[in-house]
Amino acid sequence: VKSPTQMERDAVCRGQYHGWLKEKVGGHIIRRCHVHHCEQTGIVGRMGAVFSTIEDCHIHHVCNSQQLGGAETAGIKLHAAIDVTIRRNHIHNCIMGVWLDWEAQGARITQNLFHDNQRPEGVQPAQGAMFSNDVFIEVGHGPTLIDNNVMLSKTSVVIPSEGIAVVHNLMLGNFGLINSGVDSIVNGQREPRYTPYHIRHRTEVAGFMTILHGDDRIYNNIIVQTWPVTDPNRTAQAPDYEVAGTKCFDIFPTYEEWYANFKMDEEPNMGALGTYHFGHLPVWVEGNAYFNGADVCKHEKHHLISDAKATVKLVEKEGKPCLETNVYDLLGDFRDGIITSDTLGCAFEPEQRFENPDGSAITLDRDYFGSHRGIAALPGPFANAEDAGKALWR
Repeated sequence: VKSPTQMERDAVCRGQYHGWLKEKVGGHIIRRCHVHHCEQTGIVGRMGAVFSTIEDCHIHHVCNSQQLGGAETAGIKLHAAIDVTIRRNHIHNCIMGVWLDWEAQGARITQNLFHDNQRPEGVQPAQGAMFSNDVFIEVGHGPTLIDNNVMLSKTSVVIPSEGIAVVHNLMLGNFGLINSGVDSIVNGQREPRYTPYHIRHRTEVAGFMTILHGDDRIYNNIIVQTWPVTDPNRTAQAPDYEVAGTKCFDIFPTYEEWYANFKMDEEPNMGALGTYHFGHLPVWVEGNAYFNGADVCKHEKHHLISDAKATVKLVEKEGKPCLETNVYDLLGDFRDGIITSDTLGCAFEPEQRFENPDGSAITLDRDYFGSHRGIAALPGPFANAEDAGKALWR
């Protein structure tokens, strides 16, 4: 009769005493698999997927019949995706693309093609059915890196989390559940959802904390308002917000604004500091390109806003998915710097860098295909316009 959230916390803590350790669990490789027409979930793991790699898989038509709802429905659904790498997969026509629930610490979602990850038209949702998107990171503390993906579904990234970096993606959809989707109001009071964070690159629990929201990095993406806005009253606190862009991050402070509150040159007043210890964390937003009215975060100084009509369409050429787009004609000479682990810094709660599972630094100088970006980077997942015309999947 405990709540599911409390039972999950219990299970994570018990795991420390029963062998849930890097030396004994995880490290799986799932490679070049064809996973399709599953009526709940394609690839699923709970605590056992730690330190694993899922790559070069074709995953499609998962949970589209809506025979089952609930919280384990996606092309890939993992609890505790610690140091998990999900790369070079083609994930489409799923009720949700990738869902990392709790403890996506050190997880990286990179070089994937996502499209049509939404409930099919005319299909009624199952009881307890979830919303749809390409990537959903739920109640994690980071660091979680989402980079160099092609994301063409109605909703791109849903992050009721903190410590997320979204870098060099092509996004046709919105961000969702910003500053939302974490805590519950039960019996007339707020019930926070505390989730664990871990010793760096291990399973041992370092602490528990609720989600303060923020601590996100949004760099060098191409964001195109493609899907129609059918409900202008819907906000970014909803999972299916329909406005693409980064204005939803306006509610968070910059690092300088946030840090100044702690008055490091004065004797600390713990009561007064409580406002900031439990307030929003800062965000970093730079180097993005916006099209078709996608909105812009007020903190972003270096960006491109184009008034020209941008088109992005997924087509099939010789049996392979390709993009038809004029976006690279509209970018002109807009460029930004190369993003590295030093740029991204540390996720706040676990105090862990955005880095590789072995602790080495990440340099995002390679694109969706592995091509080198040079010293100045185009936004989006491709190093150059020519790469944007290549087949996106074998």
